[in-house]
Amino acid sequence: MYNNLKIAALGGLQEVGKNCYIIEKNDDLIIIDCGVKFLNNNNLEDGTISNFSYLQENQKKIKGLFITHAHEDHIGGIPYLLQLIPHIPIYGSEFSISLLKQKLGSRTKSRTIIFRDESVVRTREFRVNFFRVTHSIPGSFGVIVESLADNLRIATTGDFKFDWTEIGEKTDLAKLADYGKRGIDLLLSESTNSEIPGSTPSEAKVIRRLESIITEATGRVIITSFASNVYRLKKVIEIAKKTQKKIALLGSSLLKMMKAIHKASLWPIDSSVFLQSSAISKTPKNKLIIFCTGSQGEEKAVLSRLAHQNYPGWKVETDDVIILTSSPIMDNRFNVEMISNKLFALGAKIYENSKEDLLHASGHACQEDLKLMLKLINPTYLMPIHGDFRMLKNHSYLAQELGIPTSNIFVCQNGEVIEGNNKKFFLTEKKILTQPNYVFNNRLVLSEELDNNLILRKKMSLGGVMLIILFYQPDLKKLTDLPHIFTYGFINMEKHRNLITSWKNKIQEWVEREPNWKKSIRDYAETELLRDWKMEKPYIHCLIEE
Repeated sequence: MYNNLKIAALGGLQEVGKNCYIIEKNDDLIIIDCGVKFLNNNNLEDGTISNFSYLQENQKKIKGLFITHAHEDHIGGIPYLLQLIPHIPIYGSEFSISLLKQKLGSRTKSRTIIFRDESVVRTREFRVNFFRVTHSIPGSFGVIVESLADNLRIATTGDFKFDWTEIGEKTDLAKLADYGKRGIDLLLSESTNSEIPGSTPSEAKVIRRLESIITEATGRVIITSFASNVYRLKKVIEIAKKTQKKIALLGSSLLKMMKAIHKASLWPIDSSVFLQSSAISKTPKNKLIIFCTGSQGEEKAVLSRLAHQNYPGWKVETDDVIILTSSPIMDNRFNVEMISNKLFALGAKIYENSKEDLLHASGHACQEDLKLMLKLINPTYLMPIHGDFRMLKNHSYLAQELGIPTSNIFVCQNGEVIEGNNKKFFLTEKKILTQPNYVFNNRLVLSEELDNNLILRKKMSLGGVMLIILFYQPDLKKLTDLPHIFTYGFINMEKHRNLITSWKNKIQEWVEREPNWKKSIRDYAETELLRDWKMEKPYIHCLIEE
């Protein structure tokens, strides 16, 4: 059997989040990343994940899921995929696997395999290699997939930047250059910062500014950042030791990160610098750094609770210095500004990231970094990934500047299929179903179910709710009492007492003469009781107690 090599995205194209890419050849299929896309607080659902129906249909082909790094937009969908396909082998760096295991708990049946820089994974059709990249979380890698029968090489960068300072792991330039000489046929490269000129600022600039603010502070210093930015946390710990301050970590995600750091033996942790949260109020204010969660304005995170003055044990005071060392993502800006205003009103001094006062360095490649990656790998074809349409398109313009023909660049949508053979790639007319599914209260919700819920909620918001409760005695085939009717957001029960009593009598008479009343009581209430109701009709719910 011989089929063309196939590449497609189940998520991550023309959006920021839920990255999930597949490479397929004959009876072998590998997955690269499986993330979640978070939504703002105005949405019913918590986030969206890829549609896994294609993977379910082809689950016997799946040879492995490869994690580029452990950010939620790359691993957040894995627990939900494993609910549907439990036995997928999962490959990742030691730090990524440590965080994933915390997320999955002890119930998972999947096998996890740690890869390192020199690791090679072989299947019948593929040989998979890895190259280390610099990103804002340890254990970040790119993936190179070789299709053995076609002699084709595909590289995906994962998320990356170039930072030549001592902070963080370094991109393996030698390996990239070597593969560039040997030939990469198709590059899948991230596009998040493709609209930003220049190179991504170094984390070292951020750390120097943080040390300056912490040293000059006369009161408590409260720092919030992405919990996954452990390099920043490491440097703040070093600053605390240097300035003879103690540090308290607040937020469950931060504690999980510390556990993963210890598990992966990233660096030795000096426990003497840390305080328990219960000791905060007893520690001199000028000797205290609090590192907490809530950089994106999350409602239940520590910073939000401090802003609303409902964090147990202590409150924000006038001399406190609060440093927001991140930039709001997408729809989170309003929440972050609201919390910042509340903290400012409490008397705290607020430092926020800006071009003039750099307190956050992105983990993503800006234009010059993207160009450098293209020059190092020197691909024949490019498929920009991980970004909105304008980001993908802008990335394609950068590639054209470096000499890659427009015909060799694929700006795709989720579900579109690229195929390759004879050292050529082309966009097909095939389409994989990618209608996203949803996550709500840590539960997988299919799009059809969510649509039904949204229709129901819309009906209730416009017409209210009418609840009918019936007590029925089967042996006598009659109700033991008049029906009970309650209304919410529909009509005032006190003012319309006579109308509701007439409805109760009509329901009782109808039940006693209608043999299949249980199946049709909602229809009867809507078509008969509310026949003359001219406004939006309520959602009708019936409870029957025998």
